[in-house]
Order: sequence, then C-alpha cells, then structure tokens
Amino acid sequence: MSVRSGYGLVMRKLSSLLFALAFTGVAACGGSDEIGSEPDVDASTTDSSSTGGDGTTADGTSTTDTGSGGGSDTATAADVIAAADGACPTGLVNCGGVCRDLSNDNGACGSCTRTCNALQKCTSGVCACSTGTTCGGNCVDTTKDPRNCGTCGTTCNGATAACVGGACTCPTTAKLCGGNCTDVQNDYNNCGDCGKKCGDAEVCTAGACTCRPGTSLCGTTCVDTSSSATNCGSCGKTCATGEVCNAGVCKAGGCTGGTTACAGACVNTRTSNANCGGCGNKCGVDEVCIDAKCENYRPASFCTTCPCSCGGRRCCAPLTTGGSALCVDADACPTP
Repeated sequence: MSVRSGYGLVMRKLSSLLFALAFTGVAACGGSDEIGSEPDVDASTTDSSSTGGDGTTADGTSTTDTGSGGGSDTATAADVIAAADGACPTGLVNCGGVCRDLSNDNGACGSCTRTCNALQKCTSGVCACSTGTTCGGNCVDTTKDPRNCGTCGTTCNGATAACVGGACTCPTTAKLCGGNCTDVQNDYNNCGDCGKKCGDAEVCTAGACTCRPGTSLCGTTCVDTSSSATNCGSCGKTCATGEVCNAGVCKAGGCTGGTTACAGACVNTRTSNANCGGCGNKCGVDEVCIDAKCENYRPASFCTTCPCSCGGRRCCAPLTTGGSALCVDADACPTP
C-alpha cells in the first residue's frame, strides 16, 4: 500500500469517528435526530386542555394580569358596556349606562350632563321655565320681580322699589323709610312702621312683631314650651329637680329622640334658634337655625310665594302663615 493511499484511509476513519462523537453529543443534549424539527415549547402556555379560550384555567381562575401597575381592566370595562349593551332604543341616548330621552328628561336635557333646576322643565332638549319667564338663565315672575319688572332687566328701586303687576311702584301697604319703599308688613327692622325692630325670638307678620313659630309668649318672652324647664308644656309650669322637659312633658332621666339637654330642657340643636349647634348659642333676628348653624335671612319684600327676588339667595317658604317668603343664605330651608 502506498503512503498516499494509507494516509487517505486514516483520514476517512478519523472523519467517521468525529461524526459519531458529534451525533452522540447532540443526542445527549436533548436534540432531535430529525433534521429541521422545531424546539419544544412550554406546555403551560399553550395547552388547550388546561386553559380555556377566554383566558381562564380549567378551574375557572383568570390568567389576566391584574397587578398593581394601575392599568385598566379591559375585561371589567367590557362587562360594563355589555351590561348596558352599549346601545339604547331609538330616540334614547346612553348616559352612563342609563337610557335617557334628552328631549324631555330634566336630569339630562339636551345632553347627558345638563340638569334643569326645580323651577324648569325640559322641553325639546332645552331647560325652560315651567312657570314665569327666563331672565339670565333664571326663572322669574316679571309681574313681581323688582329686578325684572315687566321685562327682563327692568329694575325697581328707591321710592318705587316694588314691582306690582309688572310695574314699578310703592304699594299702599308700604311706607317710605329713608326714601325707600319698605314692606313694613314683613320687615323685622321696620315692622308696622319705620324704625320699629323686632326681637331675636320674633318675626314680623302683618305689621306686628310676633313670636317665631314653635314658641309662645310667656309674659314678655317668646318661649319654646316643648323644651323649657320653667315653662314645660305651658307657661309657668316648672319641672322638678332631676327632671327634664322633653316634648312638653317633665320627665326623669335623660333626653331622648336625638335631643340635647340644655339647662334642663331637651332641645334639637339642629333647629333651635336659642340653642343652635350648642346650648346657649342664640341666633339673631336676621338669622334662622338650619342644620345646627345660624344662617342669615331677610324677608322677600312684597313676595309671599317663591320664586321671589332673592339676589342669589335661596327662596324659602314663609315662617308664618301670611308672612313673606324668606331669602336664605344656606343650602337648605329652615324646618317648620
């Protein structure tokens, strides 16, 4: 055998040996003996037998990531839309999941966010006054509003401060006090006549200072006989030591029904003008106790029924029958 041929034989055997070693190594590392095969994939991410098509496991547990990243939950949002079906019958609009008729809905008039006030009515998608005239977006009675007398913007003042029948004038029941037409029938600073003032526990009605509603005149003082330890139930009836006046009756023990003991009397400090918000906290003649706070008010001149000209204040019903309506600086009206 020649040297060249011997050398070739050795090289062929060496190549076969290297190939065998390489094949063995690949198999030992989990490789495939099939050329071009794809690597295995973790079955936990694709096994349809353990994960439903809706992203839940076989036991119903959600696989959606709801970590603390603050992202929105698309599944929840979809549920909300699905609950409202995302649509409404013809003529109605979906407003926050509620179908509304924007043409006549006072809570969504013309748009989902526009609300008509208590004196308005939604008509053809516009908040219009159910009674009276719309002036500057407010409902007014131009027959008696001194700021809009007869027409919007016509203001009455001075000697003709009242609006009567749509004309600026001074009624025969009024008087000129300091050159101004004054409603002496209901003005606590000019009650019955110019300069005649009522006391803190009084109101002006029909030109006379009378006790506020819920109080009675005992001697010269207006007293709440339902909660007075010295005038319990009637003037002059005094409760014994250890008793409290509760709802006009002298009783032993503490106060009940949400009332507070103030000097032997059980009072509602949320509405009591003599104990507003706390014992002894007295409201002034120009104040009323509303939700435990003394709130400013003034009589609505020449107006007994709301709406009245209140200059941005809340219009409330009269304290007494036949009295003027109240213009109150509060979010609520006084409790009768």
